[in-house]
Amino acid sequence: MLRAKNLRLKYPNAPDKIFDGLNIEIKDKQKVLLLGPSGCGKSTLLNVLSGIVPNLIELPMKYDDLEVDLNSGVIFQDPDTQFCMPKVYEELAFVLENKQVPRKEMDQLILNALASVDLDVGPKQTVQKLSGGMKQKLAIAETVLQEAHTLFLDEPTAMLDVDATEDLWNHIKDMWQDQTVLIVEHKVEHIWEHIDRVILMNYNGEIIADDTPEVILSQHEALLTEYGVWHPHAWDYAPKSTLSSDTEIQTNFQFRDGEIIRGKKSLIQIPELEIGAGEWITITGKNGSGKTTLLESMMQLIKYHGKMSYRGQRLHKIKEAAQHMYLVYQNPELQFITNSVYEEIFINFSGDHAKEETEKLIKMLNLEAVRNHHPFELSMGQKRRLSVATALSSRADIILLDEPTFGLDSHNTFNLLSLFQKRVAQGQTIVMVTHDPHIIERYPTRRIELRDHLLSEEQLFETEGERNV
Repeated sequence: MLRAKNLRLKYPNAPDKIFDGLNIEIKDKQKVLLLGPSGCGKSTLLNVLSGIVPNLIELPMKYDDLEVDLNSGVIFQDPDTQFCMPKVYEELAFVLENKQVPRKEMDQLILNALASVDLDVGPKQTVQKLSGGMKQKLAIAETVLQEAHTLFLDEPTAMLDVDATEDLWNHIKDMWQDQTVLIVEHKVEHIWEHIDRVILMNYNGEIIADDTPEVILSQHEALLTEYGVWHPHAWDYAPKSTLSSDTEIQTNFQFRDGEIIRGKKSLIQIPELEIGAGEWITITGKNGSGKTTLLESMMQLIKYHGKMSYRGQRLHKIKEAAQHMYLVYQNPELQFITNSVYEEIFINFSGDHAKEETEKLIKMLNLEAVRNHHPFELSMGQKRRLSVATALSSRADIILLDEPTFGLDSHNTFNLLSLFQKRVAQGQTIVMVTHDPHIIERYPTRRIELRDHLLSEEQLFETEGERNV
């Protein structure tokens, strides 16, 4: 049983409480999906019911009654926050050590856990060098080894590709029969028909609906849409595609005879890649195929073979690439440099209209309520929107986005998609790594896939056919 009665909780220096008299009860072995707009407190509630708050994270909190399960497994939005060992096998062995599993039994248990999430790595593989999706698989493998009574899943498949998402949910559903499960998830299509309850929260952290998935969808679809909750019909409300690739494009960026190396192995072969002004390019591929590495090579952050240039000028250094391109990482915290949301956006603008432009972006990306907050105090969805805002405020010719819609509700995702379309129409180029099939199908002017160590391009118009780049 999980229970919180009259829960009141507030972040230090925040003007308002996250929860003010919240009541929730979850019975043993129930499978519950927690929905609500970005920043409403879903992840915080998971942290309270799992005992992370206040046992590990001290926050001002009061309640009349609180019942948690300390024998629980937690998978966070950002898997980096739960790793404590340098190597994958050491990380998993640490879980088993805490369970007092004999050393002779560990190797096979570790291999079984890795196989269950389709994570093929060797004993010397370091956690740091895994892709975001591979790290998320590792976090789930840890939970498999824990054999916990309760699972708290906070966006467990956010960084996984389509096939990996389906496989992972199938595995989780196979193993959760005797467990209590509380889920925060945006990609609900794989679990909507397999859960017992949906709890819906509003912007103020209040529970406004609690019922079966069928009742919630039939009676509250308009409210789900208003709050930006991902539901089975959410994409019916997405912005229409306004772009086309049937116009002649002026090439700005070129990468010829390219090869990207990871360790001693060739990761990607790139005979030729050209990117022009006013394009929207999606990059897809299985987890670990090198999508993030490709973006980093374009920014001159990692070594590569071949010739990379911008408008005929050879690129060698980071500062040369940064004059034309801006990279937004999967983990937005890597690029925050100021003490407030407002400052983080404002510093990239110049001229008489800097304040006006800053205010526009803050409003468009729904960051008004946290404009004076430190970036690290934001929810993951808010951090994601802020990181994209900093890129858009830079006015770079090419914006490189690594999973920009990860962790966002539908309302903010659709706002970003509309904003991207406007920027592309004005001549800015968006290069986006994404696993979202809805985005891939609807919006790009070009689709590039990393497949079998090659860049394979699918042109969107029949007359253009298909070619390798």
